Amino acid sequence: MRLPNPVLICCLLGIFVSACTQKPVRPVDERGAEITAESRDTEKAADSYYALAQLSAGPDRNTNLLKAAELYVSNSNFDNAQNSLSLINVEIASAEILRNMQILTARIALGQGKPREALKLLTFSDILPNKQQIDVYKLRAQAFLDAAYPLEAAKTRVQMDKFIEDETEKEANNQAIWEALSLLPETTLQQLSYAPLHPQFLGWIEFAHITKRAQIDNQHLQESIYKWRKKYPQHPAINIFNQEMGLRQTELMEQPSHIAIMLPLTGQYAQITNAIRDGFMTAYFQQSIKQKLPEITFIDTGSQENNIWNHYQKAVDAGADFIVGPFLKSAVNQLASAEQLIVPTLSLNYAESQTQATPNLFQMGLLPEDEARQSAEMAFRQGHTHAAILVPEGQWGQRLSNSFQQRFEELGGVVINTETYVSGRNDFKHPIQKLLNIDQSIARHKKLESILKTDLKFTPYRRQDVDMIFMAATPKDARQLKPQFRFHYAGELPVYSTSHVFTGQIDNRADRDIDEILYCDMPWILNPSKRLNQAFTQNWPEHQQYTRFFALGTDAYYLIPYLKRLQTRSYERFSGQTGNIYLDSFNRLRRELLWAQFINGQPVILDLNTLPQDLSLNVSKNN
Repeated sequence: MRLPNPVLICCLLGIFVSACTQKPVRPVDERGAEITAESRDTEKAADSYYALAQLSAGPDRNTNLLKAAELYVSNSNFDNAQNSLSLINVEIASAEILRNMQILTARIALGQGKPREALKLLTFSDILPNKQQIDVYKLRAQAFLDAAYPLEAAKTRVQMDKFIEDETEKEANNQAIWEALSLLPETTLQQLSYAPLHPQFLGWIEFAHITKRAQIDNQHLQESIYKWRKKYPQHPAINIFNQEMGLRQTELMEQPSHIAIMLPLTGQYAQITNAIRDGFMTAYFQQSIKQKLPEITFIDTGSQENNIWNHYQKAVDAGADFIVGPFLKSAVNQLASAEQLIVPTLSLNYAESQTQATPNLFQMGLLPEDEARQSAEMAFRQGHTHAAILVPEGQWGQRLSNSFQQRFEELGGVVINTETYVSGRNDFKHPIQKLLNIDQSIARHKKLESILKTDLKFTPYRRQDVDMIFMAATPKDARQLKPQFRFHYAGELPVYSTSHVFTGQIDNRADRDIDEILYCDMPWILNPSKRLNQAFTQNWPEHQQYTRFFALGTDAYYLIPYLKRLQTRSYERFSGQTGNIYLDSFNRLRRELLWAQFINGQPVILDLNTLPQDLSLNVSKNN
């Protein structure tokens, strides 16, 4: 902690001693000028209050320490702020001082990335002054956002609205409500639109649901707008509603006039890329007949995506003002190495490494690493902090293991053990025994029998320092692994996995073996668009094995007019069939997936907006 300048303390001491009155001394800087809360140099102002506190006693000392802490917090100097608060004499502190200390401690927790701790602190039984009540609501809303509960953040701000008197502040609060709800996927909003909510909040939910649905289905947009405005004529969202609907119409009009699709439609990847192409064209033909559709040109890159620039130039020469593709990672690497692309391009894979965004290049795909990271977030969110990892041998398993561990440890979790298995086998006894330390328990038993020269009754004992398992597996392997966890005394440990454990087709009989597994998957599998899914089932039965790539194709089409919005609004999400999509700083489209648990052989969607009973996370519970 950086302590205040000793020279400053001496100056303040001289002023204090020469004072002829018992009134509290006002903090001053080295020039003798009074320091106010509006001082540009908040750090010096905080140091001055801290120094003055050392010269004060009783209530005045508490007041100066609290003011120093407030200024330190405003300057994000959380160490000094905590130190100042720790010196306050709580035995003589007034109720107001204690309340402000509690709020400041919550601010510090929030600034240090501990939103759950902040939420526990932001609960008061007594009635707060109006301004302070608003501040508490704002802090709670931000804490809910940081803890990944945007619905609760929006609900908190709706509750706060009745305390706000200034119209400008009301509009700012409405915008914050909208931004929080924009983070939710269409699936969640659809579920909430039937919930017994307060009418004003339900109006917000229905508004958000309409705009999300319009992202891929604008045929009934005008009718939905009319019904909403008739149902909620005085709703506080009316101004934002008008802005959003106007923006949507503009985006549809600004859609490209000529799209070139560069994919290896023949060769090794033909089955996958044909599914992508057919998904793209299904979305294309699902558009309203009133909307002017762009011209589509297909360019088969075959097995020669190493010469991607030739195909790219061909697309440009054909007059394309937007390009979709390439698919192979090696080709995306070439485009990403360019300083800038002539035509906006949406690749269907990611560059291997990138230090900065390439102008006009947007990257999307189905990265398994993203799913592993979200598995870590979900496990930690549900209170698990000590993980065991089980993945197949090889590069794919290693990538998922590394991604899970990196994210889990960033959040504050600990990976206790990692083991690999050989995919395709029917017996995974040995890797599971090693993962759970059962092999050591068996070895100790055998050693003891050898020493005593007699048979001993024995029950193997698994390790007790893990509270969850992350498992990467195909459906066939998962059906073998999960029952063996139960057999090896780990049946009560929650198992988290990725979409790879599920074929995408309901098979109650086979998938009863993976009951209780929690896994993430795309809306296309868990809650598909009825129109798109019907078109897929009727027209493309040969793509069943590549159903997720079909969904990637549909999103590639629908995303095009939204890319600019995603680029300029950090809170914006495109609620697609492959996930709730946002754009990162490298122009890579990332997917937030839905979560489900297998029950009676089929996945059941989890409600991620349900708050845990204990919002604080006791990270050291197993230490």
